[in-house]
Amino acid sequence: KALKSTYRETGRAGRDGRLSHCHLLFDSTTFYKIRSLSHSDGIDEYAMSKFLNQIFSSGNTMGCICSFPKESTSRKFDIKEEVLLTVLTQLEIGEEQYLHLLPQFSVTCTLYFHKTSPQLLADKDILLRSILNKSEMKDGSYVFEVPRVANDMRITMNEVFDRLQKLKFSGELSYELKDPAYCYMILKRPDDLNALSANLTKWLSEVENSKIRKLDAMFALAYYAVKGCKKTDGCSGSEHTPCIQKRIIDYFSKKEGTPDDDYCTPLRKSSTFLQSDIKVFLQSNSFAKFTPRAVARIMHGISSPAFPAATWAKNHFWGRYMEVDFPVVIEAAKAELVKFVGKGE
Repeated sequence: KALKSTYRETGRAGRDGRLSHCHLLFDSTTFYKIRSLSHSDGIDEYAMSKFLNQIFSSGNTMGCICSFPKESTSRKFDIKEEVLLTVLTQLEIGEEQYLHLLPQFSVTCTLYFHKTSPQLLADKDILLRSILNKSEMKDGSYVFEVPRVANDMRITMNEVFDRLQKLKFSGELSYELKDPAYCYMILKRPDDLNALSANLTKWLSEVENSKIRKLDAMFALAYYAVKGCKKTDGCSGSEHTPCIQKRIIDYFSKKEGTPDDDYCTPLRKSSTFLQSDIKVFLQSNSFAKFTPRAVARIMHGISSPAFPAATWAKNHFWGRYMEVDFPVVIEAAKAELVKFVGKGE
């Protein structure tokens, strides 16, 4: 049976008034994997700083349409596309509004002319004149960045596409779009980019830690029901509704907002061979440029834009240290990277 069907059945259980039972399956391996994946959205302050420098680069004029391609930017900074969007959104709706987000567009356009020569059409059409001025010739076609033309004409990108669509229907030309991008306008430049970078990194870290705490609380609840319950308040056999309900109420009453270490299987805080394994990993993959977070992700078996599972899951160290707390692996990676760079390896 598909997992989705099971979810639906669980959601419908009890609606008809009949008694329903929820079976909680306790699996520490799944917990480690889910907890590990909870670190997949994190960003180091260094990467955040580089990303913000790109957003607010001197070439991006205030009040004009700016953009960056989603896929290549995601790989460049090793930040998931949805996390890039989260940062942009925070820059729009945070305490200070630095940006105004625009609809996402494919911003690179390749133009093919079929009837009238481009120059003759451009003589009659100011938009085409701007396109030809800002295009690069490739194999007889004209390639241009849509935001540049829109800014030159002081119109929206939608208006550019509307005009091209009319010319396409007339049979004069056809076009292809590529490079899906996030688009925005700069409303205000930050006074202190480093401070903004630190604040955004801290905010994302708090979001990540919140997810971890919730997962730990859920695991602590399951662990308690399976191995810690004394069966003195109505629980018996595999029936643990009373103790589970009590601990859920306590959690949402803020009496137990964090996991109970007496019952939650802790992740390992150290490993005998962690440092030496990271050293071997760096030496055998010296062709790649790693950050501490990138190394930790690989050791935890977490795919990322710059180091996808399709390529790196074959590595000997992929996921080997999933049961070691992620921050511990990051710190070990930092120490080894400092040595590695210091030796000029």
